Amino acid sequence: MGKILRILTVVVFAAVIMTALLLAGIALFMVHMERSAAESAESVYLYELRLSTTEPIENVALLIPVPSRYNPDSGKNETILDISRANLRNFDNVSTSIEYVGGTPMLNISADRIEPLYKNRIEPIAIRPGQNESELPQPTHVYSARSSEATPVLVDMELHMQVTGAGREIDTRMPVCNEPLFAPYRIVESFNGSQGLIEEDYYVSPGSSGSIVEVPLILSYDAADDTVLTISSELQGINQWWVLGWRSNSYHERLRHAFSGACNGTYPVKAVLVTGEGVY
Repeated sequence: MGKILRILTVVVFAAVIMTALLLAGIALFMVHMERSAAESAESVYLYELRLSTTEPIENVALLIPVPSRYNPDSGKNETILDISRANLRNFDNVSTSIEYVGGTPMLNISADRIEPLYKNRIEPIAIRPGQNESELPQPTHVYSARSSEATPVLVDMELHMQVTGAGREIDTRMPVCNEPLFAPYRIVESFNGSQGLIEEDYYVSPGSSGSIVEVPLILSYDAADDTVLTISSELQGINQWWVLGWRSNSYHERLRHAFSGACNGTYPVKAVLVTGEGVY
């Protein structure tokens, strides 16, 4: 009997030791994971603007909302964009700057004339078994200022910018009043349901939450009646970190609208703001 008790005591003691070691290991693992998450954590804003016109437009002055927020320290609305650091594509002979309108920063795009840009379609080339891809003829792009059978694809003007080092975690759940948004804006309605929706050609997936907002575009240019100018813009605020793989949460705002003929005035455009996406 005494021998059995000694064996049980040893087994219990060993189990206690193993449990303690296991808990210590779990605690060390959790500390390591938290440290990894803290050391790898990064917050970043991504901004993109695309413009295209089907025909030439002249005497162009476009004022487009940009991501901005009120800074109580300076008492002003401030944008996160620094145009000098932006990546521009197909903005030939077009000037870009930030202009304040009623105390709100907006992107000023101006030019005497903006020509459309069209390109050809690149047809895929089949690779035969054993054939070296480097030996295939390289596709050649052909560009034109007019749409034709040879150049049917309309090319966008593009502006891209990434802003890192926000110095804090981005409030991706409640960005209204707390994070940069296209401004000035008016909240038209909020959504938070199981059904998806389509707004201004954007599909919002079921279960998403956010708002439909309205922002003004101030446009002035001359154009033929059949000209279509399309403006699309997108902002995304992302928190990301590494814990056994990259994880993130985000909010994003998108606007897109097509304008026909000449424009001269202020045009309210709806944008979609989706909040609280990802892992928390």
